[in-house]
Amino acid sequence: MRKFALAATAVAALSVGLQTPAFAAAPDAPTDLTVDWQAGKVHLTWKDNGEANYILAEYDGGTPGTVLQTTAAEGNDVTLSVPLRQAERVRLLVRSENADGVSADAATPAFDTLRPSAPGLKDANLATNLTTNLSWVPGSIISDNTPNDPLDLPGNGTVQANVTGPGGAKSYPFAAGATSGSVPAQARPAAIKLSQVNEWGTSPQDVKTVKLGTLGASTTVPASALFSNRLAIKSTLDLFTSAGREERASGIKVELQARGKTTDAWKTYGRYSGNTTAAFDTGIASLGNRQYRLWVPARKVVSGNIIALTPAASTGAKSSKTYVKFGPGGFNPSTVRVGGRSTLSVKILPAVTVKARPQGWDGRRWIDLGIDVPLTKGSYVERGDIETERYTLRLRFVVPTVVVNGLTVLANTSPAYNLTVK
Repeated sequence: MRKFALAATAVAALSVGLQTPAFAAAPDAPTDLTVDWQAGKVHLTWKDNGEANYILAEYDGGTPGTVLQTTAAEGNDVTLSVPLRQAERVRLLVRSENADGVSADAATPAFDTLRPSAPGLKDANLATNLTTNLSWVPGSIISDNTPNDPLDLPGNGTVQANVTGPGGAKSYPFAAGATSGSVPAQARPAAIKLSQVNEWGTSPQDVKTVKLGTLGASTTVPASALFSNRLAIKSTLDLFTSAGREERASGIKVELQARGKTTDAWKTYGRYSGNTTAAFDTGIASLGNRQYRLWVPARKVVSGNIIALTPAASTGAKSSKTYVKFGPGGFNPSTVRVGGRSTLSVKILPAVTVKARPQGWDGRRWIDLGIDVPLTKGSYVERGDIETERYTLRLRFVVPTVVVNGLTVLANTSPAYNLTVK
């Protein structure tokens, strides 16, 4: 009987053992993990057995940090909503979880998340069409420890020009690998800075700045002057490289230009250095009827980290007339006694050969004497006869309009020349 009792006990024990469930197992690690870009964000896909998942980042071989994102069951297609920090070597890890535990990690291939450093502006120049031509040195490239990783994109490190000004903020990207490029004409004043872009973001902006300014000018031109006299033209300049703030500057090169008529080309007759703090002299000899303007050539000033560019500018045309100029002349002496004599001289500028018309004063008005007096090379001299009686004489001379070197010099009348014989 004992033998059968033992057998019964053994059978009972085996029966209990067979009814006890096996030890529960954690899920398997996800498989077929891929990583790529989707709409500018990091995108992951994988396969599992329908578990929920955790997504973590491992930076530079360190311990995985906080969970970036979680998914519900069957959520095996994820675009990361959390940006990744900069690192030379990154892996994304995906874990599956069920009620019995967490799986081992599935890891993506390693990739870097480095943003580029700022490019270095070398030079900037303003073209005649007001585009700005730039050249630069690309930002330094940190060694890529994960070449051709799945998140590397073509055109990595593209440079762009960032413009701020009256037209708002704009960016102009250049071709990948370029070291020079042009920015279209901008409303001014404006500023341009360079930055560099890759798939992970934008570098800080370069410390160097291109300032696109305005340099305005104005002039005051006397309405008339005598031939060869200095025409007292005054000019002013206004320089703006930032909105609402006029720059103080000196040594600005300007040119006074003139032309005989509107169909003539402008020619430069005077070069000056101007400033923005006060009016300055840009006078010129009056050599005939002309139009004048102040021409301000395009200007480039490099100071520290600033390249300031202003386009050429000019004032509008302003006209001035030129009149024949009479030099010292008249009777010499102007008072003589009977028996003496005097010499009459008339001198003009320009020193051209021309006929003048003398007029005499009758006590009430000037009367044309009906004769021509020849001025040879701008001069007439007559030595009078010996005076035999007492009288007074008052003369003046009218010189007609003449043309000199293609410029018109207008007619003029001399002052009165008086002779007294007593």
